[in-house]
Amino acid sequence: MRFNSKKGVLMLIVVVFVTTLLLYLLFSSLSNTQKNLAMWIPSILLMLAVPVFLLWIYVQTYYVLEDGELKYVSGPIRGSVKIARIEQVIKNTTLWVGLKPATARNGIIVKYDNYNELYISPANNEKFIEKLLELNPDIVVKDDKDDIFPGAPIN
Repeated sequence: MRFNSKKGVLMLIVVVFVTTLLLYLLFSSLSNTQKNLAMWIPSILLMLAVPVFLLWIYVQTYYVLEDGELKYVSGPIRGSVKIARIEQVIKNTTLWVGLKPATARNGIIVKYDNYNELYISPANNEKFIEKLLELNPDIVVKDDKDDIFPGAPIN
């Protein structure tokens, strides 16, 4: 079953800002110079590659639960975690460090293999967790909003 990622406003602002800034710099530098265009080709390619990369991540981020695995795709970032290895899920939280194939805040932290964490942001956290629990009912689900100290490590 496929779950699309939530599209957060912060990610959209970053994509629009970076794209606008780089395109402005590209066009202003090309119009203000009389130098050989061949000299500018590496800069042009780099200035176009960054917005394309960000848009790729923004548009193509999703999660699939199939064949006993949680598969994630976020642009060029791809991977999977065996559902049987997932020990805990913390919902309604944000992970600021680590692997984050996500495009929004208030998502899910998936803890597996004792110390590994993966942050994802499905469009509907509850439906995603419900489906995950169907596949592995031993997963412990916690809500970060219920903690006395939000963001504190959970044993």
